[in-house]
Amino acid sequence: MLTACRKQSGPAVLPDGSISIQYAAGKDTIQMPLSILSDTALVMKLTAALSGNTSSTDHWVNFAVDTTKITAFSAKYGTALLLPRSSYFFYKPTTRLAAGASVSDPSQLNIVQETKLTEYSTYVLPVVIRSVDGKTEGAATSRVIYLVFKTGRPLFIKKTGWTIAGFSSVAGTLAATNVLDADNLTTYWASSISEQMPQWIAINFNRDITFSALAYYIPPALNYPAYGGYPTSIKIETSMDGINWVSKGVFAGNIANNMQTINTGLTTARYLRFTSLASVKYYATYSIVLISGISLLP
Repeated sequence: MLTACRKQSGPAVLPDGSISIQYAAGKDTIQMPLSILSDTALVMKLTAALSGNTSSTDHWVNFAVDTTKITAFSAKYGTALLLPRSSYFFYKPTTRLAAGASVSDPSQLNIVQETKLTEYSTYVLPVVIRSVDGKTEGAATSRVIYLVFKTGRPLFIKKTGWTIAGFSSVAGTLAATNVLDADNLTTYWASSISEQMPQWIAINFNRDITFSALAYYIPPALNYPAYGGYPTSIKIETSMDGINWVSKGVFAGNIANNMQTINTGLTTARYLRFTSLASVKYYATYSIVLISGISLLP
């Protein structure tokens, strides 16, 4: 007599709490430095482990980020920043725990847009197992792994919180605040056409910043050097209170590709004053200076 065998309609049921994220015993953090000098695709691979015996059938494990866990991290390890949503994505959130195995295939989490992160900061990304075989409860535990990223030296120091502390003059709507925006191509500050050199602009960082150089930009629309309107002699000053100023030197204008980097030496300051002592007249007529951006280098 033949005995009919019924094929299983799904994977074998796993004991509650039997699957967790695999990491070093006694640790719930993975720490690593994160360069913010350029944007790259840093690939993180995470696996799930089955406690006890190996799996008798295939199972599907889904990883996810749980941002609510940042509170628990801060309580345990101290305050940190949550990695912003724009800086990560799961390229492969669901992986297979194959029959006969106790560890799943790796998931793949990509870390991106590193240059948008703040220098010398600690960012955290809490990762959990959201579901196993499509079920949000059961085999998966409530354990979390914290991916901890420590940023270092930036390509440019972020302008977050910077404000204009003052300026010598302005031409119409070509506001001084234009040197602080992210557009070094089309927006710019222009001094008044009715004034003479020197013309200056001062920036309040609203925090102490240590830097070694600054870069300033000339808007490409001015067709440098044909139209003029750019400085030929520049004085850089810094201050801790916006009242008492220290000269970092007088520098000759030497623009290439619509920008110039000026080495100030390692300096800590809360304010910076950029003064154009002399300039090439705009259209050989107007004694003005036009600056589209000022940035600091670490």
